[in-house]
Amino acid sequence: MKNYLFIFDMGSVLVENDEPWPEAMAALGLPSSPRENSPYIHLYRAAARGDITSMEFSLLVAERAKLPRPTENYWKKFFRPTLKAETAKLIKAIKKSNARIVCGTNTFDVYYDYLSEAGFYADFDKVYASCFMHTRKPDVSFWQYIRNEEKTYDFSDMLFFDDSEANVRAAESLGIHAHRFTEAEKAKEFILSVLGNDCKIDFNKF
Repeated sequence: MKNYLFIFDMGSVLVENDEPWPEAMAALGLPSSPRENSPYIHLYRAAARGDITSMEFSLLVAERAKLPRPTENYWKKFFRPTLKAETAKLIKAIKKSNARIVCGTNTFDVYYDYLSEAGFYADFDKVYASCFMHTRKPDVSFWQYIRNEEKTYDFSDMLFFDDSEANVRAAESLGIHAHRFTEAEKAKEFILSVLGNDCKIDFNKF
């Protein structure tokens, strides 16, 4: 039987309510606006790559916007994600089949700390967090980093699940089996379509 590596994103896949952008920016004294349209998006991405810390991100935003220096880390203060139960069940089913399953996530330092301490990463064999990798999705170097670490797997042996269309397309460009995640049931169907007779995952209780 062929061995596969399962890679799951975290935000909007295993957890939800995990985007403190509006609250954090408001606390800094800035109006709410879509993150991708923000003039500070490059700093946000730098923090996600670990080039700067989340607190340094806030300090730089405040400095450039000529606002008071923040006295606490708002990214930590307002980050309170909740578990998506059906995805958690799916991940547990995959884990019980003895397949290797990892998390591949764009994240800040404080998000990683919170999720680690709260046990959200517990069912993963390893976590590939952008803030430690110094690369972030959809840069293809993100998956190349994982490929270099997971030496027994080729890209064609990987199944990747992410809510971002851009991230899915980038993964597919490398030959990874990638699925845009909307719900756990459809992710299960995708797994069955890729693995076929190689699928040893017991979904009966899913």
